[in-house]
Amino acid sequence: MDIGFATFFYYPFGGLEKSLRNIALEVLRRGHDLTLYCYFWKGDLLPGAKLEVLPARGWTNHRRMSSFAGKLQQRISARNHDLLVGFKRMPGLDLYYNGDVCYKNEISSKNNPLIKLMPRYRVLSSFENDVFSRTSSTHIMYISEREKNIFQNYYGTPDFRFHALPPGIDKNSIRNACSNLKRGRLRKRLGVSDDILVALMVGSDFYRKGVDRSIRALAALPAEEQQKVELWIAGQGVPEPFIKLARKLDVEKRIRFLGARDDVPELLAISDFLLHPAVSETAGNAILEGLVAGIPVIVSQSAGFSYHVAEAGGGMVIPDTPWCQSHFDLAFRRLVNDSKLRGQLGQRGWRYADTTDLYHRPQVAADIIERMAKEKSGENTLSGDVFGR
Repeated sequence: MDIGFATFFYYPFGGLEKSLRNIALEVLRRGHDLTLYCYFWKGDLLPGAKLEVLPARGWTNHRRMSSFAGKLQQRISARNHDLLVGFKRMPGLDLYYNGDVCYKNEISSKNNPLIKLMPRYRVLSSFENDVFSRTSSTHIMYISEREKNIFQNYYGTPDFRFHALPPGIDKNSIRNACSNLKRGRLRKRLGVSDDILVALMVGSDFYRKGVDRSIRALAALPAEEQQKVELWIAGQGVPEPFIKLARKLDVEKRIRFLGARDDVPELLAISDFLLHPAVSETAGNAILEGLVAGIPVIVSQSAGFSYHVAEAGGGMVIPDTPWCQSHFDLAFRRLVNDSKLRGQLGQRGWRYADTTDLYHRPQVAADIIERMAKEKSGENTLSGDVFGR
């Protein structure tokens, strides 16, 4: 089969980009031809895939997105792919991997009607409508049942166009790093003593991940308890506003911004618990990585994978409609001061990760891509209406 993947930009440390890469590698492993389309690519190329960077014009992101979408339509009209899979919303997709929250729902929550008058809103809401409207023929691979329900509430998207995916966590690399012996060596190498508790955050886009919430929780600890904790933030983002906040709250010395990392399993191995108080999060692979590593997770309820923490009993889920910082502060302090609880929650998460499929997203996604391509070409006559024709 000849498959096309489309996204706007790619860099190697984003959660969505990791999913794109892993699914692409599985498609290639199965012997299919794959062309990747984007307007910006940073990082290594995927062996065996073709990459086409289509220059996009515009001073703003939404104008570049609109420019790229137009050029993509012109480019693929001559390619005759068996299936075009999008990892960002745009017109003309056969199949879409949903890694983002519902844009219309996000805008509605801001209670600012002026936003809907802006060109950015017109472009992004139009692209979302192209994928999810009742009249669209685009199918959707989705991760979170909660997000699926939100999209259906806004667009009335029929069930038959949704295809569920399991998570895609790399269990082996995390577990291989998590022995007690390796933990000691890694802590020594990274300069953290045994008597310090490491609270880890993993993820890019620091505001959306709730880095400010974690800084405030650290600052809410009594001074003597603050000295027992370091907050580590791994991910790509702009740290300066959060450093300024930490300095204002007098906890700057207790925080490390690590930048984008390719050694997350090792960071999990040396950490004592994981924080994910996201403002907005479709899924949150870091949440599951914490469970796999056997460390407690404190997560906001609206994060897509928070339900795994609740089912596992592997941490604390903080209600966030509305968000109450003091609830998060209390959960944070409780884990800092209760080593027995940390151990119990970590063991529950570890056991849950051994009995739940958190690992096969690339394989299931490739199965869906193959099935959709066959149905689009008419090879599967038993489901001829699958693309709305």
